[in-house]
Amino acid sequence: MTKNAKTKSQAAIAYASLLGGAALSVGMIGATPVQAQEQCATYTIVRGDTLSQIADRAEVRGGFQILFNANTDVLENPNVVEIGQVLQIPCADGSLPNATSTRVAATPAITEPTPTTTTPARALRIITGSGYAPFTDEDLEGGGALTLMVNRAIVEGNPDQEFSINFVNDWGAHLDSLLPTGAMDMTFPWFRPDCSKVAFLSEASANRCTQFNHSEPLYDALVGYYTLNDSAYASAASYTELKGARLCRPEAWFTFDLEAEQLMPPNVELVRPVPQDGCWQLLLDGDVDVVTLDALPAEEDYRELGLADLITNIDALASKQTMHVFVSKDNAFANEALPIINAGLEELRLSGEWFEIVRNGILETVEN
Repeated sequence: MTKNAKTKSQAAIAYASLLGGAALSVGMIGATPVQAQEQCATYTIVRGDTLSQIADRAEVRGGFQILFNANTDVLENPNVVEIGQVLQIPCADGSLPNATSTRVAATPAITEPTPTTTTPARALRIITGSGYAPFTDEDLEGGGALTLMVNRAIVEGNPDQEFSINFVNDWGAHLDSLLPTGAMDMTFPWFRPDCSKVAFLSEASANRCTQFNHSEPLYDALVGYYTLNDSAYASAASYTELKGARLCRPEAWFTFDLEAEQLMPPNVELVRPVPQDGCWQLLLDGDVDVVTLDALPAEEDYRELGLADLITNIDALASKQTMHVFVSKDNAFANEALPIINAGLEELRLSGEWFEIVRNGILETVEN
């Protein structure tokens, strides 16, 4: 797929009961939390909480995507928060209240591996592209947050593995020709559809499951659903309740998550304006019912447009979509190297470096 299949960066929450941690429906929640939510502090989940509400009350920069990033060790599933879970609310500078020192400086530099006598037979040829801030862009420090992350993951996974990361800005060529022909070994960051629902996917989306293998997730982007406060869809608790609705998603965004939930025509009317922020005016004008796109740019856009008091985040519908390194299933060398990436990613998460890379990349983009 082309660059249209990528997001610009990306929780809806089901809830848990006091007894046994069973999920509660949205209609069963009603209590008001009594514990203050504030930046640079910890917060214990109580009955009635959602990530978006906590992020709003604490005025977290970047909204509930950033709050989720800060708590991936606690929130394995962004659609479920459990009473008693303790979350870290980021400080004003994006750091964590309980953070320990990591190996990442404020602006970490790419580390080139030092060749040794045990270096594998040849270097890994890896490609990404520009225009996808804060994740990948030639003009960003280190090539963007995920370029830096892939670099560091390989160095941590096997310092003897030689590699090069190059920018090829024809995104469509990555999966259409460069990986299938073996001209390149790996590409990132690409979203992996829900491959358990491949029967519902378009051919292009299904190819991501059938033609490629994938690393462990580099990043979890939260895709939100938004409507006006007085909309009949504001209390929707399942995707089924959106059948017949007019959905708006910018043209540059993927649709495989909508395909997997059967939220495509004729079940819904799908409107796809070109500008990223074009959906909000359509929502205000009554031309669409629900806006859906990555939570991070979505919340930035509607706040900049002065719409924060008019918009409801439909918490129960948001989803987690994961970015990965892709390799062709026919490339034996690349498949053998995937465990290097995975081992390095695990080390980055354990050390805290993963969060620092993400935090610094997002803050750099937001501040600019």
